[in-house]
Amino acid sequence: VPLVSSPTSSPTRTSSATPTLPQPTGSPTLPQPTLSPTSKPTNSPAFAFVSEQEYDAIDADIAALSAAFGNDNISRAHFLGGIVRLVAHDFMDFDITNEAIPMGSDGCIDMDHPDNSGLPQDVWCDGCPLTEVYDNNFSHISKADFWIAAANAVIRIASNNELNLKNDYVSGRVDAESCVDQGARLPAASGCDAVEGVFVERLGLTRTDAVALLGAHTIGRGNEDFSGHHGIWVDTEAQSVVWNKRYYEEFFRRAWIPRNRNDPAVQDWTWGGNNGDSPRFFLNTDLCLAFDIEVTFPCCSDTSQGQNCDRNGQVLRNTQCASYPAGSPREEFADAVELFAGLRAGGGFNNDNTPFFSAFASAWGKATTNGLGDLVPLVSSPTSSPTRTSSATPTLPQPTGSPTLPQPTLSPTSKPTNSPAFAFVSEQEYDAIDADIAALSAAFGNDNISRAHFLGGIVRLVAHDFMDFDI
Repeated sequence: VPLVSSPTSSPTRTSSATPTLPQPTGSPTLPQPTLSPTSKPTNSPAFAFVSEQEYDAIDADIAALSAAFGNDNISRAHFLGGIVRLVAHDFMDFDITNEAIPMGSDGCIDMDHPDNSGLPQDVWCDGCPLTEVYDNNFSHISKADFWIAAANAVIRIASNNELNLKNDYVSGRVDAESCVDQGARLPAASGCDAVEGVFVERLGLTRTDAVALLGAHTIGRGNEDFSGHHGIWVDTEAQSVVWNKRYYEEFFRRAWIPRNRNDPAVQDWTWGGNNGDSPRFFLNTDLCLAFDIEVTFPCCSDTSQGQNCDRNGQVLRNTQCASYPAGSPREEFADAVELFAGLRAGGGFNNDNTPFFSAFASAWGKATTNGLGDLVPLVSSPTSSPTRTSSATPTLPQPTGSPTLPQPTLSPTSKPTNSPAFAFVSEQEYDAIDADIAALSAAFGNDNISRAHFLGGIVRLVAHDFMDFDI
């Protein structure tokens, strides 16, 4: 028969005289093709590489979940921003100076640490939409790879397709089984010492990279129940679900003044009223990118706005937040903010998101691959995952030949005529065999002697099977 429409499990081989064929029991499990091992492989995947088909499916699922919020931009901002925050909290624990436990994008977050508050409640939890999408459809790939693909989808959707990171995406990350003290490595909301300590010193990024990554605050919102900081970084709830450079414009549009000065744990900055349930706010780690708030605290970021500096019982119209002095390394922060904002010399802003988008794509690529090797671009077709291994010393097996795939069966009769001892092959199984042979071939790398032996041996195997025929 030609290829059948769908695969089923194979029967146990019996005598051809009276074969017994069981009913189909489900989809086959296909082994993941592997790479050639080394004595101690770098970041060998414990899960499957991500295919273009799977990446697009993740993107479509995130788009559908986002659309389901309808006109509820508060919930949409929380959902979209939460996914990007999830990825950031996964990669911000990387420490380039700690060879023993570098961490980084490893799908492991200490959900009990207060700095991760909100993630286990509303983003990654039993019953959370993102978690259900993963568990139901994509658990054969690592959480780290899935989270980044989901965040890329958020960025594409919120930027109205202007920033599509698909061509830069790579997979093959290994999920760590534990990450003790992960939360302690995250930046505190205290100021630019924290920004430099995490992004520059531990992640090995530039200050411009740090400013670009903090531009992710252009979407999402803070929740006082989790972080103690409540509101949005931009002007309106509608803007809080759009990925553009508006975050950087807010540095110069407003007269920012301290908020919650009597509680250092949640002290931040604001410029307006309650704005419904979405007051505008900046963290110290935001405002310090453009102003030296350590030198002039408390202060107002734009004293030319006069009475706007005098709010919340504070009179700050004569206390301008200082700029960084010439020669300070932090001038790079301020220069990047101005560049990404598109600040015109005569006032106002241009409409060009390109400087921000380009810098973000570069910094995001560095941050999500920090310390990792053996990552690959999107593969051509999906495969099932191998057995999960520890991320500490993962081992890749040598190719062992063609996988054995369970096969679909026919309904039995009391004495079938020419009933197969094995099942007919489906189109899905044929394509899976093809993909596995291609992966096994690719695993030989530049070793054409071994590849020739392997490929030629398969053809010879078939020839020796049919050449014994006698008409």
